[in-house]
This record gives sequence, C-alpha cells and structure tokens, in this order.
Amino acid sequence: MSGRDARSRTGRIVSLLTLTFSILRAQDAFSGSEVPRLEVGDPAALSGLNEVLSNAIRDARSKLSEPACSQIFTDYRDAGGRTLQANLDALERTGKGYVSWLNFYDGYGLPRCADRGTLASTSPGSRIVYICSPQFREKQLRTPGLAAAIIINEELHSLGLGENPPSSQAITARVIARCGR
Repeated sequence: MSGRDARSRTGRIVSLLTLTFSILRAQDAFSGSEVPRLEVGDPAALSGLNEVLSNAIRDARSKLSEPACSQIFTDYRDAGGRTLQANLDALERTGKGYVSWLNFYDGYGLPRCADRGTLASTSPGSRIVYICSPQFREKQLRTPGLAAAIIINEELHSLGLGENPPSSQAITARVIARCGR
C-alpha cells in the first residue's frame, strides 16, 4: 500500500471515529437526563455541590414548565436578531429540556469565578456552564429560588444572549419577574 493510500485510509478512520463520537454525544445530549453533568475541578471546593446543583436545575426545570416562565425566551434576541425561542425551536428543544442539555463544570479557581458576586458563567452559544462552586453553593442554600434563576440566566446566554447590555442583574431580575423566585 502506498503512503498516499495509507494516509487516505487513516483519514477515513479518523472521520468515522469522529462521526461515531459525535453521534454518541448527541444521543447523550438528547437523552433527557435530569442529572447534571458536573466536571470536578477542586474536590475540596465541591462539598455537596452536585446535590446543590441538582436542586437548582430541578427548580429551574419546574419553573420552565410554566407557560409564563417559558415566555422568557421571547424576551431576548441573539446577536443575529433571532429570539431565543426561535433558537430553541431550531434545536427542537423546550426551555425545560434544554437545561438538561447543558454541561456544568466547576469553575472554582478560574478567573471567571474570581468575583464573589459571580455564581455561574458561560459564553453566548456555549453549552458549557461554569459553576462558581463556593458562592453558588452558598446562594442555593440561602436563596434556592435565586439559584434556579441563575441557571435560567445561564441558559439564556447559552442560547445566544449577550451581556452588557443587558446586565446580568437585569437578566436575573427579568427571569424572576417571569418565573418567580
């Protein structure tokens, strides 16, 4: 077999493996599992975070099952001018279902979690949400409804909502107005 044939064959194998991996990830993403996926950063910072995060996600999903709350996706648009509801529709997901599609990582020790006022962080269009474990855990224990609103806030960003404007506080206030605390 010539070098060119071997490279071509290797390329096909890599493509096939990539496709297989993508299909498996998609099946996992659409499984509807309500268990949050939490990647551990600093185990010492995670004391009870998985349970706290699970409670916040459960509360967020419960809120998003209410029609008034799910209207939050029509309140905002992405950078391309599409409503976040249109983005959900394109993905054939509901707001409640999309929360389970997010991947949560411990952001403890990352620059994005250095500000004690930051509870969670993501980038527009990303399905990765960094949970700032010490402050998020504290907020969930003291004000459970607010932690659920933060999860919904991060979901809005994941669907394409930028920030500043509107500020994180304004978004969270709007979520609370629509979904309750």
